[in-house]
Amino acid sequence: MEKEKNLNEIQNNFKEYDQSQLYWDVIHINELLDEEHPARLLNKIVETLDLTCLYLEHSKEGNSPYHPKMMLKVLFYGYYTGLLSCRRIWDAVKYRADFIYLSAGQVPNFRTINSFRMRHLKNLPDIFSQIVLLCVELDLVGFEYLAIDGETIKANANFQKNKSLSIINEEIEELSMQIGKVLEKDLEDNESEEVKDWQKSKITKMEKKYEKLEEMRKKLEILAKKKIEKQKNRELKVEEAKPRGREKDPQKIRINLTDSESPILQHKDGRTLPSYQHQTAGDSKYGISCAIQTTRRPDHPSDLLPLVDEAKKNTMQVFKKILADCAFGSLGVFKRIKEERDEDFYVPDERYKIRKTKKDKAGKFKQEEFKYDKNGNLYCPAKKIMEYIGQYKMDNTKKDIHKGIDCENCDIQYKCTDAKKRIVTIDIRTNCRKEMWKKLDSDRGKYHYLKRGPIIENIHGDDQKNRGWIQHHLRGYEKAKGEFILMRIASNLRKMVKYGDLQLLKT
Repeated sequence: MEKEKNLNEIQNNFKEYDQSQLYWDVIHINELLDEEHPARLLNKIVETLDLTCLYLEHSKEGNSPYHPKMMLKVLFYGYYTGLLSCRRIWDAVKYRADFIYLSAGQVPNFRTINSFRMRHLKNLPDIFSQIVLLCVELDLVGFEYLAIDGETIKANANFQKNKSLSIINEEIEELSMQIGKVLEKDLEDNESEEVKDWQKSKITKMEKKYEKLEEMRKKLEILAKKKIEKQKNRELKVEEAKPRGREKDPQKIRINLTDSESPILQHKDGRTLPSYQHQTAGDSKYGISCAIQTTRRPDHPSDLLPLVDEAKKNTMQVFKKILADCAFGSLGVFKRIKEERDEDFYVPDERYKIRKTKKDKAGKFKQEEFKYDKNGNLYCPAKKIMEYIGQYKMDNTKKDIHKGIDCENCDIQYKCTDAKKRIVTIDIRTNCRKEMWKKLDSDRGKYHYLKRGPIIENIHGDDQKNRGWIQHHLRGYEKAKGEFILMRIASNLRKMVKYGDLQLLKT
């Protein structure tokens, strides 16, 4: 009894607890967060942006929309914190203090957030450029090194939906037979309405699938025609010239039924999936992304200089040294670098990786082992002169063609060629390549080029490991491009919040 008495006395001493009781609470938005909270700092950054391009997208008619500035803050902060789904951002706007602060208590639902994102995809490049300039203003861009690389992100599409023209033709033929069988089957008059409705819905679904397959077939036929024309244009003018590798059969070109704009790209782990290629030019000081680009093919030498020019345009200054991997190097790029550019480039090419091996992939002597003498004569590794055949134009340049004279009686022919005579084509731009290789092999070149990985790979690693961005949420090339811009804007905002003195911003 005494124990129960003590328990009652203790319980009566507690503060009153009644979940059914109503109460009033006054929330001051400015008191929700600390002064140095990232949401406050991001709010200040967005306040400095010129958002005229967003305002002009809206009209005076209809119901008043949410303020674009508020929507932009919520969207940017969602990507800033790793919330890439509009539904998750919607939940955060309802329950999280940092999002409530940015939205001032307003709660746009996920459809409204997504509609805002879709409407303003075309305005994101302008906002990205403004943010890069703010980074320059905050002294976050050093202009010492600009590292360039690409990352492959899986599209929002099932790889099992990849179809070739031959497979689609087979599926269309089979689907036509199935539709015909369903239509030929007569239902008895005493069949229930549910059975009749089921038959109608089945036919409707099959017809929709048929229409989609027909649309994909037309696209693939266009791609196949372009591929055939491209193969014809590649025919060499000189018959003795070395033939190119086996061309891809146009009938085997694949397209994805879910996202028809996504190409089939190879990832680092060897998988071939519907994906998009995203390229970034990052500064070495704090990893600010100064220029970005989305393509539907792997990294290519033609992407290098446009990215450098875009970084120069966005920052309004010139970078001293440009670093890129071998995917961006080629003879044409080396020639343009030598003749047109003032920056110091450190860019290898594919042949640079295998140059130190004695043999090429086919197990034969490499082109670099054929040397010119002072008189301009080309000699093979067996020290025999090679006959000059002529020149042919290809890829806007000229290539000299040489053929062996006495290959049949050579003791090392098996190391050189499986044909009767070895044919070698020498590009006149080879000297530009040799100069780049010499620079990369020097101690100074090795020191500079080793900085490429830590600069650019950290940016891509943050995307995929820390933010979990290994697959697109949106479908289509333009939407995938906009999604990548949002990722890069969020990346730059994180660097600004972490390293920048935001008191220097002019509001």
